[in-house]
Amino acid sequence: MEKQADNLIQDQRELHGRIARVVENMRKSGQGNITQGTVQSRLQKLETYWSKFELQHETLRHDYRELIKLHDYVKKDFYGIVEEAYLNQKATLLDYDAEFAREVAQANPPATPTTPRADPAASRSTLPRIQMPHFTGRYEDWPAFRDLFQSIIGRDGSLSEVEKLHYLKVSLKSDAEALIKNIPTTAENYQRAWTTLSEQFENKRLLVRSCLYKFTALTKMKAESANELRKILHSASSTVGTLESIGRPISSTDDLFVFLVVELLDARTRREWENSINDSQNPPTYSTLKRFLERRVQTLKAIQPNKSEIVASKSSDGSGRSARTHHLQKREGGSGRCSLCKKDHALMMCDEFRGKTATDRRHYVDSNHLCANCLGRHKMADCPSKRLCFVCSEKHHTSLHDAFRKAQAEADVVKTSHVAHGTAQRLSTVLLATARIRVADRFGNLQEARALIDQGSETTIITERLAQRLRLPRSRTTVAVFGVGGKQTGVAKGRVDLDVWARSDEVSTSTSALILPRLTGYASAADLPSDAWSHIEGLELADPDFASNDPIDVLLGADVYANILRDGLRKGSGLQPVAQKTVFVSVNFG
Repeated sequence: MEKQADNLIQDQRELHGRIARVVENMRKSGQGNITQGTVQSRLQKLETYWSKFELQHETLRHDYRELIKLHDYVKKDFYGIVEEAYLNQKATLLDYDAEFAREVAQANPPATPTTPRADPAASRSTLPRIQMPHFTGRYEDWPAFRDLFQSIIGRDGSLSEVEKLHYLKVSLKSDAEALIKNIPTTAENYQRAWTTLSEQFENKRLLVRSCLYKFTALTKMKAESANELRKILHSASSTVGTLESIGRPISSTDDLFVFLVVELLDARTRREWENSINDSQNPPTYSTLKRFLERRVQTLKAIQPNKSEIVASKSSDGSGRSARTHHLQKREGGSGRCSLCKKDHALMMCDEFRGKTATDRRHYVDSNHLCANCLGRHKMADCPSKRLCFVCSEKHHTSLHDAFRKAQAEADVVKTSHVAHGTAQRLSTVLLATARIRVADRFGNLQEARALIDQGSETTIITERLAQRLRLPRSRTTVAVFGVGGKQTGVAKGRVDLDVWARSDEVSTSTSALILPRLTGYASAADLPSDAWSHIEGLELADPDFASNDPIDVLLGADVYANILRDGLRKGSGLQPVAQKTVFVSVNFG
C-alpha cells in the first residue's frame, strides 16, 4: 500500500515537471517555428497532463489519505504549487493564441461597405467597459450568460469566428469549461462549441428543476431580521423572474408559490402578513406578497441598524480602518506580489512562508488579515474558493492544518457521545445485529441502507456518505464520539433529522443523527454455518444477507432502541446467535 502511494507521488512530481516546461519546450524550436497550430497542440497536451494529475490526486486523496497526511505532498500543498504552474502555462499559451488570432484578423480585414454605417463599438466608446461574467455550468445562470455573451461577442461583426471562440472559452469555468475544452480553437469550431453549450443548457426541464431546487433549499427564518427577509425576497423574485424568462410563469400557480414563501417567514412577519390581507376573502397573489415583503424589509431596516453603523458608533477610529481595508482590496486586484518576501509569486509558493511552522504561518496570516482558506488578501467570509483542507476537508488552507488541529485540540469539546461499538480487532467470530432499513431523503423518497443496532450507543449516527446521498438539511454541531475504554473515535461536525422506515413501509421512527466520516470496520465471517441454526428457520430476517461485508451506513443507538424493539426472542443452543423481533422483523446477533 505504501509503495503504491509512493509511486503515485513520484508520478505527480514527473507530471509537475512536464506541466511547468510546456511553454519552455515550445520556445526551444525557435520563435519563427511557433505557429497557431503549435500553440493549440501544446494547449491540448497541457490539458492532458493536468487531467491525469487531477485524477491521480483524487486517488491519493481518497485511497491513501491517512498514509500521506504527514507527507510533504500534503504539508507543502504540492497540489496548489502544480495548479499555479498549470494556470501560468495555460495563460501564456492563450496569450500566444490570441495574438495569432489578431494577426489573422488584420491580414484578412472585412470588406469596407459602400454605405457608411454606425459603428456600435464607437457609439459605446464613452460607456464603461462591460466585464464578461464567468459561466460555471449552473443551469439558472445560463440565460443571463447567453444573452450577455451574444450581445457583446456573438453579434459583434468586427470579431472573427476564432476570436469569438477564444472569448467563449476564457469565459467558461468548471463543468462548462470541461464541455468544450477539447474542441480546437479554430474558426470553423465556434458554431460547434456554441451549439454544444446550447444543447446542454437550453433544457427547460433542468432549468425549472434547478431554479425550484435553489428556492426550496432556503431555511425558515428563526426571528425577525431584515437581512434574512431580504434574502427570501430576493430568492423568490429571482425564481419568478427566471421562470418567466424561460416561458414558465407562475401566474397559474400563484397560490402554491405564495404558500411556500409564507412558510419561510418568522412568526411575527406571518402575523403581519395575515393582518394585511385580512379584509379580503380572495387568495392573495404573489404581487401582493412581494409588495408586502418589500415594505417589511424597509421597516425592519429602519428599526434595526446594520452592523457597520453599530461598529461606527462603538469605535472612534472606524474610518481609519475602513480606509486601510479599501487600500488592501485595491492592491489585491492590482498586484500578484508575495506579501511576505515581495517577490513576484503567490504566498503559497513562497519558500520563506513554507519554511515557517504551521503555528507561525497561521500567526502571519491572521496578523496580516489574509484569508485562512486561500491565503488571499480578503476576509475568509468573502473567500470565493471552494477548495478545502486536503487533510480534514475543513475550510482552511492545507499548509495551516496543523495549527488549526492544535487549536481544536486545546478548545473545550462542546458535547460528548459514547458509542459501545468500536473498530478494534475482533477476538473471535461475533455476529452483530444488522438490518436492511430505508431512510427518507430530503424529497421524501425512501433509500435503502444497512444499519447496525447498538443499544450501547447513546445516539444514532450515520456516515457522511449517506448524509450526502440523502441531501438532508444539516445543523452544525461539534460532538466528540467515544468508544470502549473512553477512547475518542471521532468528532461529528453535523447533525440531521432522520426518518427510518422498515422495509414493509408500515412502521417508521424519527430521530436526530450525528454525522461521522465512517462508522465501523465490522465484517461478518464468511463461513457462518447459518444452515445449522434450526431455531431461525422460517423467520423473516431484517438482514437476509447478514453474512455479507456490505458497509454499515447507520448506527441505531439507544435513542431509538426502545421504539424498534418488539416482543419475541428465539435462542439457539450453545454459541448460536439469538433472534430478536423488531419493527424490521427479526435481527440476529451473538
